[in-house]
Amino acid sequence: MKFSYNWLKEYIPKLPSPEKLADILTMHAFEVEEYKKHGKDYMFEIAILPNRVADASGHAGLARDIAAVTKLTVVSPKAACTEEKGTNIKDMLTVSVKNKEACTRYMARVMQGVQIKESPAWLKERLDVCGIRSINAIVDATNYIMLETGQPLHAFDYQALSGTGKKEIIVRNAKKGERMKTLDGQDVVLEESMLVIADKDDPLALAGIKGGSRAEITSNTHTIILEAAHFSGPGIRRTSEQTGIRTDASVRYSARMSAFLAEDALMRLCSLIAKISGAKAVRGVFDIYPKKESAPHIAVRPAYVNSLLGVSLKGKDIQALLKRAHCTVAVKKDFLIVTPPPARTDLRIEEDLIEEIGRIYGYDNVKAIPPRGELIPPRVDEVVFFQNVMKDILAGIGFQETYNYAFVSAGDIASMGDTPHMYLELENPARAEFQYMRAYLTPGLLRNAAENLKHESTVRMFELSSVFGTSRAKDLTHHEARHLGGFIAHKQKSKKAHSFFELKGSLSRFFEALGITAHFDDISADDIVFHPHRAAHITIDGTRIGTMGELHPIMAERFSIGGEVALFEIDADGLARLVRKEKEFRPISRYPSIMRDIAVLVPVSDRIVELYDVIENTAGELLVDTDLIDMYEGSEIPDGKKSLVFRLVFQSHEHTLKDSDVDGIMQKIMKAFDEHLEWEVRK
Repeated sequence: MKFSYNWLKEYIPKLPSPEKLADILTMHAFEVEEYKKHGKDYMFEIAILPNRVADASGHAGLARDIAAVTKLTVVSPKAACTEEKGTNIKDMLTVSVKNKEACTRYMARVMQGVQIKESPAWLKERLDVCGIRSINAIVDATNYIMLETGQPLHAFDYQALSGTGKKEIIVRNAKKGERMKTLDGQDVVLEESMLVIADKDDPLALAGIKGGSRAEITSNTHTIILEAAHFSGPGIRRTSEQTGIRTDASVRYSARMSAFLAEDALMRLCSLIAKISGAKAVRGVFDIYPKKESAPHIAVRPAYVNSLLGVSLKGKDIQALLKRAHCTVAVKKDFLIVTPPPARTDLRIEEDLIEEIGRIYGYDNVKAIPPRGELIPPRVDEVVFFQNVMKDILAGIGFQETYNYAFVSAGDIASMGDTPHMYLELENPARAEFQYMRAYLTPGLLRNAAENLKHESTVRMFELSSVFGTSRAKDLTHHEARHLGGFIAHKQKSKKAHSFFELKGSLSRFFEALGITAHFDDISADDIVFHPHRAAHITIDGTRIGTMGELHPIMAERFSIGGEVALFEIDADGLARLVRKEKEFRPISRYPSIMRDIAVLVPVSDRIVELYDVIENTAGELLVDTDLIDMYEGSEIPDGKKSLVFRLVFQSHEHTLKDSDVDGIMQKIMKAFDEHLEWEVRK
């Protein structure tokens, strides 16, 4: 909102300089967004907070606030409305309010002998500084008093109202299908929820927002009706949004204005119009105010003030600060009874007043007190820490995290080859798809694979989340576990089970980063999740923690996956327990290693773990690592056979190995392979 420095100075003769005033307002009240020279004046653009619009949107209210924080004296300009002794307002006008919830107070005066002319230069200058265009003396006067008091006002041309005798003002809701043309020419279609000011026939104004052209002040106007009212903020805000009309009046009414302002504002408006246009006020005033506002009486405890603000103010200091805020204070034994000014609709509870005390006292005067207490190092949640470690490792090797609902449908259960009794059933599911709690992460991950393969050629994802057991006990916490699952999916299928070995390599890197050794024991899968010949149990120190493998073609078809998918699911809680075990330190060998590859033809149905066992049982302690680096089934391989290539790494902790040391071991391994009738070492 825009304010005039010179106008404020009329209220506070010793007003600080514009620069200092900007600092005071910003530190104690409202942020000054801008202040700049405007002719012989300064224009201040101030961000008045919504809860302070009621008392600080006018120059008089802002001046009172400045005086409160600076201890300066406020001078209130005198004003009076002189009435003619003849005609009574009730002989010329009737006023009725049909919706007393939307209009809690309505005041009206009539003035005769109005001369429509230009406003005096001083008034036009004030309006110009505040960003308002001068129109004529009457309209300018309503805007001027609004800028002074914060109370929106309006003037109607008395002769423009319907009827030849006594005129009517009716505050009511619009009727269905009614229309109104505003002062700026907008044709507004009214809704029944909108409040209007009307005569006996049609609307004259959108209440609290904008006047209509029917009762506009023109050069022919000689008798006017002045309006000062209090309208419901939510109703004005809603109508403003519906019509798209936003005015200075609607902004003020949309905040929590005080009905108390109307009387003083109307009296000042009457006084100003009489001064600048020669008009005379008809005797009497309408004031429909069925439920009068009353300021609350709030108990304030000095001890609580000091505790909340962190200060040591005496009772008399607190009283003085509250009186500077124009509050009435009554002293009791251990507390104060405080009555805020009627316009301060933001002061309703003890904490509001304590905030006001702190604001006027100055937060920069509150001494900084370093916090004291025992510094206790935060306890690391090992479970959360380990979960984050696992997520970071998987993200580091190219996986993206996903989240899925913890619910599955009966259709999902059937697709997994399970029956519903194996799952926890919800008594009141949100919808059919959420009927059961999941026992595995796999269904959600497969849906992720199917959806993402529509857009990407390769997808690598993981999920770390809860799965649930099958107990029907009320306490389900004992039947919840954390699982880690993921997959690698390729849109194009390969003949070499590319996804399976890629996933196995990624998991090997994952376990290596955790500092543990995992074994992949080939299995002949007997379910429909994994491929019967491309699946493995994952074991650590002899404990099985999960399963990985290529997705079974039947499962791929059920989830509409056209590519190649390899997936895994492991018990994250069990893995955490194994990782936290104490480990024996073994120094890294200082001597170089030797690598050898060996290729073997075996039946397609043979498990790879059997070959691992032969290698490890034959090679001895010099063998430090064994990896399957290739598997092939194709035209160059006999039917029913597959070619496996293993890479063996040998290393000693005592000396540098020679080729002759390794050659003997390789001969033993090849001989052990040859002892199996269906295995053949490829030369």
